[in-house]
Amino acid sequence: MHPKGEWIPTNPSQDGTQATDPFNPSLLQPASPAPLVVGRPPRRRRSPLPRRLAGLALGLCVVGAAAYLGPSYFPAISGGSSIEKPLLGQAAHAELQITVTERGNVESRITVDGICELNGHQNKIVYLVPEGTKVKKGEVVCKFDDGEIQKNVAQQDIKVKQANSKIETTKQEMEIQRNKGESDIIAATVELTLAKLDLEKYTEGDYKAETTKQQGDIELKRKDFEEAKNKFKQYNELMKKGFKAPEQVRIQEADVARARFMQTSAELELAVKQKYDYKRKTTEFQSKVAQGDSKLAQAKATAKAQVSKAASEYEAATATYDIELQQLKEFEKQKALTVLKAGQDGIVAYANDRYWDESSRVREGATVYSRQKIFSLPDMSKMQVKVNIHESLVKKIKAGQKAEIRIDAFPNVLFIGTVKSVSQLADSTRPWLSNGVKEYPTVVDVDDLAGQEVKPGMTAEVKILVGALQDVLCVPIQAVAEHKGEFFAYVNTPTGIQRKKVKVGESNETHIQVVDGLEPGDQVALNARKRIAAEFQVVEGKEADAAKSSAGAAPQPK
Repeated sequence: MHPKGEWIPTNPSQDGTQATDPFNPSLLQPASPAPLVVGRPPRRRRSPLPRRLAGLALGLCVVGAAAYLGPSYFPAISGGSSIEKPLLGQAAHAELQITVTERGNVESRITVDGICELNGHQNKIVYLVPEGTKVKKGEVVCKFDDGEIQKNVAQQDIKVKQANSKIETTKQEMEIQRNKGESDIIAATVELTLAKLDLEKYTEGDYKAETTKQQGDIELKRKDFEEAKNKFKQYNELMKKGFKAPEQVRIQEADVARARFMQTSAELELAVKQKYDYKRKTTEFQSKVAQGDSKLAQAKATAKAQVSKAASEYEAATATYDIELQQLKEFEKQKALTVLKAGQDGIVAYANDRYWDESSRVREGATVYSRQKIFSLPDMSKMQVKVNIHESLVKKIKAGQKAEIRIDAFPNVLFIGTVKSVSQLADSTRPWLSNGVKEYPTVVDVDDLAGQEVKPGMTAEVKILVGALQDVLCVPIQAVAEHKGEFFAYVNTPTGIQRKKVKVGESNETHIQVVDGLEPGDQVALNARKRIAAEFQVVEGKEADAAKSSAGAAPQPK
């Protein structure tokens, strides 16, 4: 007997296509008798109901085992040998629905996360609603300690007011400098204008008037000199004739000398004015004009510089105010972020992703870091199931395919779903559990909750309908077995159960398509796997023994 309690055939066929039934009882080795249990103490009499239920369960188990293994394993029950009355199925043309079945977890189709958006890594939770609480959109779910933020807001508000005052001061200073510059420019312009007028007045007015007056005075003095000379000449003639005394002639001579001196002095003064005073005065007035022009340029440059300086201080004050105001807004934003509200209606679920780490568990009094997820709010009215599809089957799955969903919590309710998406990349979140197998996350929407309170995290089985083959030859899936890449079926013939090599196509959970090797109406045994395992195990054992015998008989090299 096989260690697992299975019968082992002793005369398997050696051909690759057909074999006589290896489950013939005449060819099986007898099993050892079951051990006898003795010395059991007497029991207290109990109600017969539990024993009846146990007997019923045992009967169902026996019936199920008979259906799976076939009557060849229960000759006493079937009333004959495995050759005469095996458990059979029939090959027939039918519609073959191709399905892919996987198990997964239910989750909300729309989930809003509550995330800590405060800066830093030491944000303390001071209030948190209990997990599982139903909340409405806008209700407070979580609060963080805002003591430090309140202090920052108060200090920053003072800085903003100081910056605003600085803006007003620099603005007024800029106006003062602008007005002062304009006044200085006006004064310099007036001074330059007066200097130009003085120069023009002297060259075109005073100088000409003075020279004209001196020239007239010289002409008068020349006439006086001529008159004095003529009078002296007359006095001298009269003195010779005895009409004038010598004393009068001498007086008249002195008048001639005086007149001549006055004319000479006037001529010299005019020459000095024309040669020296004119150049000195014009140079002086031209210098004043140049100085006025320089003062005007200096006043303009100074005014521009002072206004630019004041404007720069004003712009700096404005920029400082903007920076301080932005910082105040950031602190106020952080203050507002100390309260987390529900983004939608739902049930609060704590985000304890690192469930093994007690220090990172979300609870009141815990400290969390920036961008850490605190809770989730799943929309309970729209659910989906996330499953992982094996890499050998993922090519069959397409978005839009219909699916049947059975949730373990509602075993009697059939939900209808639709494939929403199939990931383009294999699941890499838990590589240590995949054991090298690639699986692709697939999301299936639950079209209708059928009035059931489906909750996230429930386990569900999803059967995706990937296609249907019309009018193809099918047999039950238990009727075909595979060995070393080849498929076999055991056909019931008048001479007994015969093994046949078949070519298979698509399959589902209950039936498989037979492309070649069987005909409609053929009856096939439904325990092909057990049969082929027992048959080829003996064949391979004998081949191995023969190989060992051949190796032992070979001559040893000298």
